[in-house]
Amino acid sequence: MGERRTAAAKPPRTATPRTTVRIGEAAGLCSVTTRTLRYWEEIGLLSPNEQRHGGERLYSGAEVERARRIRELQELLGFSLAEIRVVLETDDLLDKVRNAYKANARVELQRRLLADALEANDALLARLDDTLTRVKEFRAERAEKAKRMRARAAELAQPPQR
Repeated sequence: MGERRTAAAKPPRTATPRTTVRIGEAAGLCSVTTRTLRYWEEIGLLSPNEQRHGGERLYSGAEVERARRIRELQELLGFSLAEIRVVLETDDLLDKVRNAYKANARVELQRRLLADALEANDALLARLDDTLTRVKEFRAERAEKAKRMRARAAELAQPPQR
């Protein structure tokens, strides 16, 4: 959620664990809090590999990587959780296609999955293009405001004329 760790507090990024890890370890590997992982679970972005009888959450390497991906999309690209959901759903579809090919699924199934994946990927690209356009427009606005402020600052720097 809104919690942040400082760069100094970040644990080194290690290889994804081959076995399951508890929620605290998963949080540390992803530089987030356990509360954040629980929230992502609550909204359906992430789910633990298993839960023990006491409610203890265990995460596999794949879930840790998914959590890292969520964090990366938030921090590096500034995506909202809604935007991240679209990215993850597209990635999940692509994984289904990959798994169908590996499993030598019927050609009809492969075609349908591939068509679905292409449609989802095209929709994601369109959404990214729209976002980039809005970011460029916002940047142009800010650059124009900066230009006006610099001009005003230059005016104010001149001694008053009598």
